Amino acid sequence: MMQLGEILDSIYKLAPASIEKMEAEATLRHYAKGDRLVEQDRPCRSVFFAADGLCRSLHEQDGREDTRWFATPGDVFTSVSAWHNDEPAIFSIEAITPLCCYVISFQAMRRLLAEDEGIRQWTLRLLSESLYVLEKRYTIIGRGSARERYEALLQGRPKEMINLIPLKYIASYLKITQETLSRIRGAR
Repeated sequence: MMQLGEILDSIYKLAPASIEKMEAEATLRHYAKGDRLVEQDRPCRSVFFAADGLCRSLHEQDGREDTRWFATPGDVFTSVSAWHNDEPAIFSIEAITPLCCYVISFQAMRRLLAEDEGIRQWTLRLLSESLYVLEKRYTIIGRGSARERYEALLQGRPKEMINLIPLKYIASYLKITQETLSRIRGAR
């Protein structure tokens, strides 16, 4: 299991005093497979720092689920709409496996951002990295073939992690059918 300091430093090297401030505000929470950390159309008031396990973001509409992203140990996530505008979350976040996360409330994060330049720089780096990944994902998903999308997913995450994710979630993420995904995986 990753420690909070390791997660923070993997994004941007923080001074020990800044890490201590974040650790003082964090609570370690455990989630069972299938638990929802964030519910679509409901308030979200926390930032999550994945220490162990896997989760996914999904949007539900007209009885269908659309997987948006996967998070692994070391990833930081929240509802951006909730953080930015205090709006309800536009997607859910669900544990794929048993999951441990450090959780810091928005209120505490905003206070830390106001008082600590290192934490502001850390957050800027996190947001820049997140936008970069989002831009790359939509370029690949929007233009790449099904095989290219799958290969890009494999390049971005360890194979052991991919093997823990149910095929229906991977297919949803790649915008392909499970049958197409099975054919691609079988041809490798």
